[in-house]
Amino acid sequence: MTPSVRILTLIYAGPHPDRLAPDHPWRQFDALGRTLRRHLPGATAALFARPEIAVDGSGTVTWTSALAGQPRPLLDLPDEAQRVARRVLDDHLNAISHLAEELARREPDDPEPAQLLKRAIVYPGDEAVFVIGGAPVLISWGGTDPGRPPPAAGASDPATVPPPRRRPSWILPVPGLVALATLGLGLGLGLWLWQLQETEEGLREDLAVALANHCDPVAPLMELASRLERIDREDTRYADIRMAVLTEIGICEEAALFTERLATEPPCDHLPALDAELAFYDLEREPFLSLKANLDRRISACTRVEGLAQRLAAVVGDCLAVAELEREIATLEEPARELAALRIGLDRALAACRLAETLGPRLTEASDDCTALRTLARESAPAFVELDASRPPLSEIRRGLDDALARCDLADHLEGELARSQDDCLALAGLDETLSRHDPDREPLAAVAERLAIALRQCADLNDLEQRFAGANGDCDLLRALAEGLDVYRNNLRFLDIRTRLAPELTLCSEVDALEEQIAAIGGDCTKARALAAGLAEQGDPRFSKARDALEAPIADCDRIDRYTRRLAEAGTDCTRLVALERDLKRESAPTLRPVRQALGERMGPCRPPPPKPVVVQAPPKAPPPETRPGTKPTAPPSAPPPIPKESGSFAMRGDCTGRLTIDPTSGWDGDRVRHIVTIDPPASERVARVTSTNVGCRNCALRKIGRNTWRGDLFYGCRGRGIVQVSYAAYDASGRVICSGNGSDLCLGRRR
Repeated sequence: MTPSVRILTLIYAGPHPDRLAPDHPWRQFDALGRTLRRHLPGATAALFARPEIAVDGSGTVTWTSALAGQPRPLLDLPDEAQRVARRVLDDHLNAISHLAEELARREPDDPEPAQLLKRAIVYPGDEAVFVIGGAPVLISWGGTDPGRPPPAAGASDPATVPPPRRRPSWILPVPGLVALATLGLGLGLGLWLWQLQETEEGLREDLAVALANHCDPVAPLMELASRLERIDREDTRYADIRMAVLTEIGICEEAALFTERLATEPPCDHLPALDAELAFYDLEREPFLSLKANLDRRISACTRVEGLAQRLAAVVGDCLAVAELEREIATLEEPARELAALRIGLDRALAACRLAETLGPRLTEASDDCTALRTLARESAPAFVELDASRPPLSEIRRGLDDALARCDLADHLEGELARSQDDCLALAGLDETLSRHDPDREPLAAVAERLAIALRQCADLNDLEQRFAGANGDCDLLRALAEGLDVYRNNLRFLDIRTRLAPELTLCSEVDALEEQIAAIGGDCTKARALAAGLAEQGDPRFSKARDALEAPIADCDRIDRYTRRLAEAGTDCTRLVALERDLKRESAPTLRPVRQALGERMGPCRPPPPKPVVVQAPPKAPPPETRPGTKPTAPPSAPPPIPKESGSFAMRGDCTGRLTIDPTSGWDGDRVRHIVTIDPPASERVARVTSTNVGCRNCALRKIGRNTWRGDLFYGCRGRGIVQVSYAAYDASGRVICSGNGSDLCLGRRR
């Protein structure tokens, strides 16, 4: 925004300025400025101060000017400064008056500009004149004088009153002429007037010649202005000639500015704005007529280049059309900037056509040769980036090359997965499913499909062994027979997993046999009996039921001994209770109660001979805690049902990572909860996107991530009878590629009785 200088603020006694008519001169300040700047120098347009009308209806008007400096009232200046300012003011008012008459003559159909000028130059009085930097500025112009009452009803419009003409200082009063005439100076005066007339005619002839030049050159106008300054320093004569000279100089300056702006070859998007600015001038006269023609030619050239650019965008990929367009563009020379950008796009389109013509045969020749395809992709990658391979004609070649490379990458991936999954039949089945979604009969996938078929046939043999293993269902005899049959596959890694899972089953069978031998050798040792009972409480496998049944009788004897021992300790020296205990012991025939009978006999001695001596009876020592084995929980009370086993089994993960699959607990009854936890060590864990069960028919078996390296799923045992449950999980990356996998098994004990 142009900075403005506040001159002063006035409160008008007339109608509030916010209720002024729309055609009031103050309301048309911007239109007044445009009209003056179009025909006269900018200094003339700066004569009028801008009125800023208060919106509160108070009648307050603030006058501001775009001139820089301190405003001073005209009447406060020294006489010489006032004289200079008045002379400049008269020049401006006379120039505007002549412009109003000229506009009224040239444009009779549009009287508003001339009427606005006439209203504006109504002189408001010396008290409304301020001087800023030597330039006069008017306030209260347009017929509104500060301090002057509003015009009475029926008063004439100030705009219709012509401005008072100043009397030239060289015109002498009529009495003076009479005196001169009487003094005999008539001849001299006539000669002087003749010289003035000759000078004026010479000035008008020079003005006509200068105007005929149409600013080319502008030197005659400048010379004429200089002559006027020399011969009429007081600016009292030749007002119309001076007005015409200044007006033409202003027009020439504006034309020179436009010529300079066009010479810089502005961009095409700037030309409409220049055309709109040029419309304010008289386009029927020079130099604006030539400027308009030059501007129209450039706009036409820009329009043509824009159309060619749109055609180029439409025919990209049609190499014949691009070549034809190249020949058409070669004939153009402007606009240089837009044409250069168009040629860049054209060159890129031609380069894409040449590259497509070269790469097409090479792609066909490479066919299924992955090495040649990768070499071709590496060599063409920079050109694809530079020439935008997402558009024709390179898009089809890029798509064919990408498809061929995708087959090569898939073949490499399947080769690696096949090598890593030789011992994992579930992973091999996943590879077979992946391969079936592509073209397995086309190289390089055909070779992978053949090797995968061999591995899957071996997996079918392994599946038969798995069914036999599941059919054993904890039968130690069948398990031992299966172990003997697995000796045939001792050197085959694919059968390592079933051998690994069979080993704990055989170990469990050995533990059952050893436990039965220990129970047979217990005798009356209650400590051993309870220790064995505590160990059996942690064993939910049905194979331990026979040992549990064999242990019931020794435990019952131990409970009977504990019960009578406790009664003996509670009886103390109470003979009544001791006699009752003796009576109950006589009904028992178990030989294991002999120590209790002996202790009771010693306790009954004082109860028989009266009067007995006081005997200090010591409380029997507390029974030692039951013996526990490492890794087992303390023995539960005999009456409590055996708790669900809580031990866990851990199985190693295989593939491109290290980790383990943990099943906790490894056995349980139908409906018991079981946790499956997969832990994958970094850095491979960072690549894992999901961990999912690969068991056939398993639904919603994806594990949820509970830590940086851990995935967990809570499931439930489900079976009608005792049986081995196979568990398998695989970890996948974000692209669906298997990273590693792990297999395990647990034992479902059937329904609770």
